[in-house]
Amino acid sequence: MSNDVLIKNGLINEGTGNPAFQADVLVCQDKIEDIGSLKDIDAAKIIDAKNLVVAPGFIDCHTHLDFFFPNPRHAKVLESWARQGVTTIVGGNCGYSPAPINHEKEELINTFWNFALPHDGMKYEWTSFGEYLDVLEKNKQAYNVAIITGYNTIRTNVMGWEARFAKPDEISEMKSMLRASLREGSFGLSLGLYYVPGVYSNTEELHQIAAVLAEFGAPLVPHTRGLTVHYDKAVQEVIDIAEKNQIPLHLSHHAGGSSQRVRRKALKAVKAARERGLQIGHDNMPWAGGCTTILAHIPPWMLDGGIEKLLERLQDPDIRMQAIDEIKNFEPQWPNWEHKYWTDKFFDKQTHICGFKLEKNCKFEYKTIEEISKALNKDMYEAVLDLILEERGKLFTVGFMDHPLAEKYYDELIADPNCAIETDVIGVDFNNPFPVSYGTFTKVLGEIARDRGVITQEDAVRKMTALPAKQMQIKDRGILKKGYFADITIFNPKTVNSRVSFTEHYKYSEGIEYVLINGKIVLDKGKYDPTAFAGKVLRRLN
Repeated sequence: MSNDVLIKNGLINEGTGNPAFQADVLVCQDKIEDIGSLKDIDAAKIIDAKNLVVAPGFIDCHTHLDFFFPNPRHAKVLESWARQGVTTIVGGNCGYSPAPINHEKEELINTFWNFALPHDGMKYEWTSFGEYLDVLEKNKQAYNVAIITGYNTIRTNVMGWEARFAKPDEISEMKSMLRASLREGSFGLSLGLYYVPGVYSNTEELHQIAAVLAEFGAPLVPHTRGLTVHYDKAVQEVIDIAEKNQIPLHLSHHAGGSSQRVRRKALKAVKAARERGLQIGHDNMPWAGGCTTILAHIPPWMLDGGIEKLLERLQDPDIRMQAIDEIKNFEPQWPNWEHKYWTDKFFDKQTHICGFKLEKNCKFEYKTIEEISKALNKDMYEAVLDLILEERGKLFTVGFMDHPLAEKYYDELIADPNCAIETDVIGVDFNNPFPVSYGTFTKVLGEIARDRGVITQEDAVRKMTALPAKQMQIKDRGILKKGYFADITIFNPKTVNSRVSFTEHYKYSEGIEYVLINGKIVLDKGKYDPTAFAGKVLRRLN
């Protein structure tokens, strides 16, 4: 009984959305042993949860932390997740995962996805997806981790960054890589159709790759081909792929649309697909903004052939002139592969640039494009292209919309019954000031549910637990239930909240009192234990 924990007098929010109820919870080793009135039970550790809510541990269903998990520093660097009540983290989103890996293509992935890597780099000690999971297990994990296979990674493995459609033999090789990954524990396939090289694919190529998912019943998890003017068409594209292959669909950060008309058409398409029987969910963060690689702000054709080709083009005055003209004037068309591959244009003078490595450029960290160009006394387009050349593309950008209309739109998305909560975090080892790392789940519980009443507390917890567990097919987690794993978050419903904003950074959330991962206490009365390594590497095995 030395591993037993008894949680007494708590208000049980079991994760299903049902009304909370008073009860005790007994944990034995890594499982929930019993829930009910357990007054005569003794245990090695007793937690008095009077006036506190006892909930399943929260699941962050969309991150890019999979590139950071092999690093032994992850337990300390990712402390803010425990302080938000998170116990399980899903990685491999937006088309990129660390495995499987063609070692000859490491630098391509390391450059484009640099924001996800530790600042001291990452050594690929694996080749297959299963070997990657084995390394995570060997290194021990602070959180439960579930990893999706990235389509951009497997396309890079096979084709590099060639701006063309895949040939039949290349599609066959990519399908074999995906099939092996799913057999070894991958939770599905993510697409990054806004990013190189996924942006070079067409719909038919994706239909063929997604057919592998049908063999396993695994979900398709896309960052769609467009998030602005053609968002409705981009959403319909992935709906068609999922319906044709009869597979679950989970839309990443489903917050697109450059106008209300486009947004409504996208939402209508999702509703119609659900009514036809498609299993379709989505996720969102409670912050109106986002972060991405700086390479997503330039014409996709400039990356054709890889990083060295990009750097060559950046030194050609005529190509630079063409690129700047497109950034200024070209409007994305559908389908993108017939129109220079553009899907979205997010170049904005108020966008912040982060992740500088060169000492002479570090003074520009988190400065806006406008501020940097003025400091350099350069045209802002030339300034950005120069920085990409100098830093070899290894920069990322941060943008946000701190506006009541944006807040209203995000409230509507979060209130949708099929919307799970996520952070979509990048740059955790580069001091990214975007607030998701410190105040996502707690903002939903505090400001959005309790203070503004957008959703109930029970539904807020469901969106962080049972819902993402179902969407990501994570077994025996996400609900407080006898026999389930003892991932448990205990919070004060009156004080829980985020303490960060777009202008206030790096402050831990308040109100999360205890966190148990697989029955082991990792946050005890607000004190975090970075040595606990209580997490497990989850595998979706059939």
